[in-house]
Amino acid sequence: MYALKSRLPPQGRIQRGLLTVAIVFATLAAVAFTLNLALSGVDRLKDVAAIVQSSVAAAAIVTGGVFAYYKLQLFRDFKPHLTISHDISHRVLSDSYMHLAVTATLHNRSKVQIELRNGFSRLQGVSPVSDEEVESLYAGTFEDMEHDTLQWPTLDEVDRAWDEGELIVEPGESHAETFEFIVGAYVYDTVLLYSYFYNPEASQDPGSARGWHATTVHDIVERVA
Repeated sequence: MYALKSRLPPQGRIQRGLLTVAIVFATLAAVAFTLNLALSGVDRLKDVAAIVQSSVAAAAIVTGGVFAYYKLQLFRDFKPHLTISHDISHRVLSDSYMHLAVTATLHNRSKVQIELRNGFSRLQGVSPVSDEEVESLYAGTFEDMEHDTLQWPTLDEVDRAWDEGELIVEPGESHAETFEFIVGAYVYDTVLLYSYFYNPEASQDPGSARGWHATTVHDIVERVA
């Protein structure tokens, strides 16, 4: 499996900071209130009352910020997010084999850099298939609910792994990764390409995506009606 960094992601540090500040202010308010009950004297009471008022107001502001974070996700821009697009091409190599290339372009739409450690691209056959195969695919997905997507037969899969610091996509930038396949010529008229890239920060922030993916159907041979 891919390695994970020990440091908190930006959104995790923000969340922890807000909660810490809220706890501190709430504690100050409680202490000041206790002093107000225990001490005597008009001036002392005025000072303590002022502390209570200021502490409560500050605690309310910070608590409101924490609430907004959870409910409104004001800091969602600090969560890593990739948009993936496919560019697919194919060519005949010989009488029996065909070469297919898929370039997955990873666009970093977030405001934080994203370091990638693992990913893969999967080639699946779509057509032609028999009526029995179609019925089995349909039943497994839409009737038995065994799968969330149609389970087309997998022809090949290419894995990628990068060392720490090897592949980092900066905010607003893109990275293109090309996967190559060699398949039997004319076996399938249409194929499906599925690419997936894991999010190394996912286990540190349960609110983040586990990874990002793209699915594209590609016609190798266009049938004549």
